[in-house]
Order: sequence, then structure tokens, then C-alpha cells
Amino acid sequence: MLDNKIKEIEDLAGLIDSLKKQGKKIVHCHGCFDIVHPGHIEHFIDAKKQGDVLVVTVTPDRFVEKGPGRPFFNEKIRLKQLAAQGTIDYVALNKWSTAIETLRLIKPDIYVKGKEVLGNKDIDKIQTTEKISSNLSLEEEAVKSVGGELYLTDQITFSSSKIINQITEAIPDESKKFLENLKQSHSSQDILKILDSLKDIRIIVIGDSILDEYVYCESMEKSGKETQVSYKFLDSETHLGGIFAIANHLAGFVKDIAIITCIGKNNYNFIEEGLKQNIERNIFTQSESKTLIKTRYIDNYKKHKVFQNYNTDELKINLETEEKILRFLENNLQRFDMVLVPDFGHGMLTQRIIDLLTNSNKFLAINCQLNSGNLGYNFITKYPRADFVSINDRELRLPFQEKKGDIRIPIKKLNQKLNVNKINITLGKKGNIFYDNGEFIESPSFTTQPLDTIGSGDAVLSLTSLLAYKNTDPMLISFLGNSIGGLATRIIGNQRSVDPIELRKFINYILK
Repeated sequence: MLDNKIKEIEDLAGLIDSLKKQGKKIVHCHGCFDIVHPGHIEHFIDAKKQGDVLVVTVTPDRFVEKGPGRPFFNEKIRLKQLAAQGTIDYVALNKWSTAIETLRLIKPDIYVKGKEVLGNKDIDKIQTTEKISSNLSLEEEAVKSVGGELYLTDQITFSSSKIINQITEAIPDESKKFLENLKQSHSSQDILKILDSLKDIRIIVIGDSILDEYVYCESMEKSGKETQVSYKFLDSETHLGGIFAIANHLAGFVKDIAIITCIGKNNYNFIEEGLKQNIERNIFTQSESKTLIKTRYIDNYKKHKVFQNYNTDELKINLETEEKILRFLENNLQRFDMVLVPDFGHGMLTQRIIDLLTNSNKFLAINCQLNSGNLGYNFITKYPRADFVSINDRELRLPFQEKKGDIRIPIKKLNQKLNVNKINITLGKKGNIFYDNGEFIESPSFTTQPLDTIGSGDAVLSLTSLLAYKNTDPMLISFLGNSIGGLATRIIGNQRSVDPIELRKFINYILK
């Protein structure tokens, strides 16, 4: 019986067309419906009163942007629990991230939303080609374009997000305690205003260019003559990594951003097309060099990384390129409020460039990464000063030879070495620890099931550097750094940047 009520979206459209020809008035609801609670029941009852047939479409798992561990129930379970409701006639899984395309396809007479959506207009926004608009206004336009109308129910409301945050393991216990403390002093609206205040920061980013290639493969049997395991190629994709990934993260939060980097003779068009439009490109090319490509081979079944290779050692800039970069900095640095240096240790940042940046009076944010191409040779201590540093615990411990023990000890050493009073140390699944002028703030992780940790540190660096420049409350820097880092772990590599709208939704839902 339930299966008869669950339809494919295209089949539902055909069925609705037939019902409308019979004179039936079609009412449509759409949402995630993770936990069907009394508020939903009342919502559906009121909706059914507006017509003859009530259809409900459900957001697919891959488009649910409500924080870690969500959706709590997968799409198949959510469809069944809705089909079990007597007031609902038909249910279908949506194919898109919003109901806009669905409304145009199924053409309901009445589209029903809860009146509480009016309070979410500043959170549920969508970036269109022309502008950023509220999701509700775009849905209203869509339903009116097919001859329908919007109806708002005004029933008792409950929050699935709040219920789940309180009674499930979607968020670890230590994270719940942190969030409860945070809510005592900051509302979600306060935090969203802080994010809005970042847009006028003028930032220049200088660092290594990297492309990340992901090769998906499937394990085969072991060779009959060798001990090696063979893999079958399935597919591959390439992402903008390094400075490009960081710039794309930043471009969503600020209006004025410029990059300085050097690439080889390959992949210029791919890089140009992949960068967001508001990024000023200062990309120097060395025809004798290759842009660094890091190729990771992924077991497609478990998404485990099997091995990695580099197409070149590094892209070390020559004297001519170095002179061009130094001249550009000397002539343009005054245009910017702050400098962000993501140092991947692949030859872009020479001593002369480092000296110019550290001797400037600009706010200087630095990340100095250790990776398989520079392990033991790219320490944060090579910089004489910084205003903000964001690195992981290993990148902090190695230069100070502090393999174990209290992480606060090497943090204090870094503070003295670089005279830096704002330090963010990421701790993987343990969250992070933030140092601010002698005070330590610990923030737990908000995700327990990362899909891919590659690039999450870059996302953290991008946002926390802006917040540090604004002298934001350290507790909020920790919270927002962990939030964007958690969202980034749900993205394969640097397949895309974390959308600020996605972050806003995350903040709104996790603080319920």
C-alpha cells in the first residue's frame, strides 16, 4: 500500500496532469522531513484542506545541508514515513536541491509552506546568475509561473534539527556542551551578522599553485606472478587545489580578493575557468616548468586513498618571475588590508618574498603546510613574524620537537618565536585549540563521519584568517573554523568550495 503512494518525480508529474484534467485541485508540500513530528502532522492536515490531493516531495540525502549527521534518516525511510501519513496521497523524491524545478514540473495549484519560513529568509538564500535571492521568493515565483499560488500554514511548530540535536548522536556530547555555552552569549543572528561584516575586507593571497587529480578505481585480484594488487580504472576528475582552492573559499565571503602565484605551461585555461569571477588573477607563467598535479588513486568502494603521485618535484620560481612578483607587491600591497600566505612548500615563496611580506605593515596570516613533498623542510618557524597562524598540530609540534605532551607548550613557543598573538591549531577529529593573547579556547569537532579531509584545513584557514583580522571573539573563531572545516570534510577534495549560504544554514540549524 505504501509503495503505491511513492512515485518517481516524472511519474508524479504525469499523474498530477491526469488528476487536474479530472478537476482535482492539487496541493504540494516540500521539505527534508527528517523526523515527522506533531508540527508536520498539523501542517499536512491544514495543507490537505486547501485542495483534493496532497503530494509531498522530499529533499534527497545529498542535498540536505543541516549539519553533521544529517539527514538522520535516509531518503528511503523518509519517503516511507511520509507515505504512512493518511493525509498524504502521494510522495516522491526530489531530483534537485530545491523545489523550484519541481514546482515547474508538477505544476500544483497550491504550494504550502509553514509560516516560520518567513523568519529564515536571510538564511535560506540561493545564488542565481543575477543575484542572491531567498529560496522562498524563488519558489513563489515558480509556483505563480505555472498558475498556482503560495499558501502559508500557521500551526504549532517544532524543529527536527533541535529534536535531533538533543536526542541523537548526530553531534558528539562534547560538541553539544560547547554549543550550549556558545548559545548563552551569541545567537545565530549575531554570528550571521559577523559573517556579513567580512565582505569589505580587501585581501591578497600569495602561494603555490596545485591541481588535485582524483582517479577512481576498483580493486582486482592479485597478480598470479607478482605480489602486487591490480586496480581497474573507473573515472577521474581534477580540482583546483593550493592557492586556487583557498581563493575560491574566500571569494564567497569577500568582494575584493587578489591572488599571486606561478604556474607552468599546462592547464592555464582550466585554472582560469575554475576560479570565481571576483578573484583578481595575477598568475605568472614559467614555460619551462610544470604546474604541480597531485594525483590520488581512490578505491571507489570505500573511498580510501590507495596511493598518490606528483607529476613534478616542485615549481621553483626563477629570478625573472621573482622580480615580477616583488615589483607587483611593492606597487600594489597598499591596496589591501591583509595578506594571506598559504605556504605549501613547493617553491613559490622565496626568502626575498617572505622578507618583503613580513617587513610590511599589513596584517599577515600564514599557513605553512607539511606534506609528502616537503616533510621536515617547510616549518612555520621560517617566518620571522605573523599576526595570525593556522596550522595543524603536527605542523606545530615538528619544528619545536614536541612529539607528545601538552599542545599549549609549542603554542607558547610559536607565540614567542613569531610574536604572534592569534594561533589556531587544528586537531582533526578532536576539533581545534585557539590561542589569543595568553588565553586558550578549545572547540570540539562537529562531524563524526568525514568523507574526505583533504582541503578542510584550507577552508578553515580561509575563514579564520578573515575573522582574526576583524578581531572576532576567539570562541566564535573556533566555532566557525570547526563549522566550515566540518562542511569541507563532506566534499571530495576541492571539488567545490564551501558556499557561505551552506555555512549560514549550518549555523542556523546547529544552534537550534
